[in-house]
Amino acid sequence: MKRSFVFFLLFVPLLFPEPLFASSWLELHSPHFTLRYQKSERKMASFLLRRAEEAREVALRDIGHCPPSPTLIYLAPTWDDFQQVQPGGKPPPWSVGTAYPEFNLIILRSPRSVKGGRTKIEEVFRHEYAHLALGAALKGREVPRWLDEGLAMIQSRQWNISWTYTLARGVLTKSLLTIEELEDRFPTTPGQAQLAYAESFSFVSFIKSEFGPQALPRLIRGIANGLDVETALRLATGLGLREMDRRWKKELKRRYSWIPIVTSFFSLWFLASLLFLLGYWRKRK
Repeated sequence: MKRSFVFFLLFVPLLFPEPLFASSWLELHSPHFTLRYQKSERKMASFLLRRAEEAREVALRDIGHCPPSPTLIYLAPTWDDFQQVQPGGKPPPWSVGTAYPEFNLIILRSPRSVKGGRTKIEEVFRHEYAHLALGAALKGREVPRWLDEGLAMIQSRQWNISWTYTLARGVLTKSLLTIEELEDRFPTTPGQAQLAYAESFSFVSFIKSEFGPQALPRLIRGIANGLDVETALRLATGLGLREMDRRWKKELKRRYSWIPIVTSFFSLWFLASLLFLLGYWRKRK
């Protein structure tokens, strides 16, 4: 009997991802979300709930599907709280948000608990909610990693100058990864991983811009209906994966080929200015 009781205690958290003893958690509700927070985060929770409804509308438009309502959100005020409410293993120390499509659950760290406090919680939420929406749309089928992360980055609007630099460097050094390499997993080294994320965002954005806003929902529906990625992409856009990869990289080369010219121009300008100043200084001397 004792052994059975121990087994039950170990098994219950897997069945019920929500904390069993969560008296300190308060709740806010909206048409599609339940948000649990602690008293110190009341203002942030209200802000996040408004942004959550807006993010849902964007996901519905871009992905064509949303998870069933209500989606449960935890806004954790501390790192310890963030770890405590995870239904699975502990997240890595740098994590600011996690998503569990199987539980329709998102867990976020309050920006106050993040070193520097620069986390934009609405961006993190949109990113994690995109994972939930795509997971719900694909009904448990395997999702290409480039599609999952690329869509999440589009939804969260996370692109900035550092990502542009990463992508441009990949183009100019001819070190871009093929999309087929990003099908199952991303590289583990930081530089290559960052390039993988940048490429995924760029590739998914390219499909959307070149073939219209309905191309991605068509692709997702095809995969959800049991088609492989190659067939689903061809039906959605008229191009297979390798053809799309080639066309996308051709566009990247066109977009970033001017960088060496500009940098060379400024280097020459700087050198000429330096020589002029040196000559002027010697003349004065």
